[in-house]
Amino acid sequence: MLVRRVPAIVLSLVLGAAALVSAPIALASDGGNATDVQKDRDTCGAGTSTRAKLKVGTLEGNDSRLLVVGTVWSSDSDVWVWKLKHNGEVSDDGRARGDEEQDLSFRVIRTMINFYGADDIVFRAENQRTGEVCRTSLSY
Repeated sequence: MLVRRVPAIVLSLVLGAAALVSAPIALASDGGNATDVQKDRDTCGAGTSTRAKLKVGTLEGNDSRLLVVGTVWSSDSDVWVWKLKHNGEVSDDGRARGDEEQDLSFRVIRTMINFYGADDIVFRAENQRTGEVCRTSLSY
């Protein structure tokens, strides 16, 4: 029995180490889970006070689903048309208006399937009155 256990133990140690080496590196942000990744930059054009943020993480207790949060902060309550893309395909789209009680921002929260390998996610919003476009993307 000892002869069969030794190769099984060695194999399990090697496979365990390989899984740890190939695990994706995640960034912690805003006190969130260590699996949260976010991108926050002025993607809405030079000289504007509008900015956008995209945050992606896994659902708590469910690594097969991604929680995607796209936020736009604006200086007016105009109507925005937004779109979420996942690996080049439109995942969801809609219309939103900045809420005066939340500093004229709007937030889109959706879940997506966590595909094997990298997930490329794009959040895009366009102001219907001014034509201003905010776009942010990341790979998870």
